[in-house]
Amino acid sequence: MSTSKNQIIKRSRELFEKFGYQKTTLTDIAKSIGKVKSAVYYYFSGKEEIFAALVQQEAREFLDKLKAKVNAAHDPEEKIRVYIDARVNLMEQVAKKYSFLKSEFFELMPLVDENRRSCDIEEVEFLRNILEEINTTSNQQINNPSLSAMLLMQNIKGLEIQMYVTDQMQAHIEDRQAFIDFMLYGIFKNNK
Repeated sequence: MSTSKNQIIKRSRELFEKFGYQKTTLTDIAKSIGKVKSAVYYYFSGKEEIFAALVQQEAREFLDKLKAKVNAAHDPEEKIRVYIDARVNLMEQVAKKYSFLKSEFFELMPLVDENRRSCDIEEVEFLRNILEEINTTSNQQINNPSLSAMLLMQNIKGLEIQMYVTDQMQAHIEDRQAFIDFMLYGIFKNNK
């Protein structure tokens, strides 16, 4: 990505954080980089495309950080535990960073989902590989690793609404182990 394009995304992020998505104009973005609106149009078709690029960039950074944390664990069962803990921590960081989404969450969420879809697919594949590794290296058997990976990711991702809209989080650090156990074992612990 070109320096100018990155600069537009960076400055747009700052403006979105300060004023919100709706109140930030393309003129504001252009002025923030010392250019006219037509210079921004050279790289982006409009504010929505800039926001989409920002979401894609953030999704990639999020997934790269998540994978790095998970891959630091050696045992595949521990990787799943680290995954849950790290994903919740990273989601909390992103929710704080993008608090401007709070008032515009439901309006912007379809655009956010659309532009992080490729990273979501990659994340599910990453999880599926770990679950398949569990099947081959432990006594645990996961019947459908693809479905299990998708459900695990989607369930944790479902906490985003609560984080972005209410600033509340049910999986607090002090309750994190109980949350991880619930995500892995459900209400009833498997006593087989």
